[in-house]
Amino acid sequence: MAINVPAAALETAKAAAAKLDADVFLYNGEIAALRDLEFIEIVSDNFSRKEVIVVLTTNGGDPDAAYRICRYLQHKYEKVTVLIAGRCKSAGTLIAVGSSELAFMPYGELGPLDIQLSKVDKFDRVESGLVIQDALNTLEDRAKQSFYTIVNEYIAANNGLLSFPTASKAASDFVTQLYAPVFGRIDPEEVGARSRSMRIAVDYGKRLAAKWSNVKHGAIQKLAETYSSHSFVIDQREAAGLFEKVRGASAEEVVIVEALGNFARFQLPGDEHAFHALSTKFIPEEDTHANDDEDGGKSQDGGDPSGASGETDATPSSEGSGGTKPGLSIAAG
Repeated sequence: MAINVPAAALETAKAAAAKLDADVFLYNGEIAALRDLEFIEIVSDNFSRKEVIVVLTTNGGDPDAAYRICRYLQHKYEKVTVLIAGRCKSAGTLIAVGSSELAFMPYGELGPLDIQLSKVDKFDRVESGLVIQDALNTLEDRAKQSFYTIVNEYIAANNGLLSFPTASKAASDFVTQLYAPVFGRIDPEEVGARSRSMRIAVDYGKRLAAKWSNVKHGAIQKLAETYSSHSFVIDQREAAGLFEKVRGASAEEVVIVEALGNFARFQLPGDEHAFHALSTKFIPEEDTHANDDEDGGKSQDGGDPSGASGETDATPSSEGSGGTKPGLSIAAG
């Protein structure tokens, strides 16, 4: 369900956006199929400049949708700035990877590139795709540690008379009996499916990052594999170690964010979302002289050539518009 930013806040944000030489958009909500199309259509309808700033607030979502949004922005604009004013996680980070520049507010934060997956038999709950990998790593480490500990204890208990092969065989049997039930509950197909899902973030990230090379070497792998939790806070300082172009928000961008308030900082709950074009689109006025009739043009330019007085009127008629140049009108985006 689409939610509108209050009119007064929206007008303040638009007034600040008008001072920027860029199209400015707000995306607040989960990144999901169909919403990507809705946002892309808003961008298409309000496209008028070479650069774009996206105020992106999301807890994450569908990596396919994030990829489509970012690819479209890369195709449409010569420069893409992601303004991170609050929480921008998971699939939101994937869009940030494809930007040419990141702008941070003090409380802005990215997150790791870990894909959120539905829990088996619990479709109303999701978990990070890294959870099962972390579980396997933990079990493996515990099994190894148990094996080494038991071997040493067997040898020490027999005053060194027990050979290492005998002690290791006994320790292996013990560890197998201890951990076999646990490993037996792991579904190899589930592990493989989740592993492939996690590769999506890396594969998409590499393709998006190739456009402007704003991601440092090894950063995508780090974002996908090394952070300890889905909620890990990647602030401006941390992001500077991952991206080439990271800056603080400009004065106009700060005004935009402050006007939007929580719409720029926290994702709306449930299926609610807010998409807005904050910049204005310039449309040239029609030339009002193009339809002037021939007689009117002659009368305005030089009057009646057969007039007896021969005087010319130096003051333009109040009904004439010959001295006015075509201007620009601003249509709401």
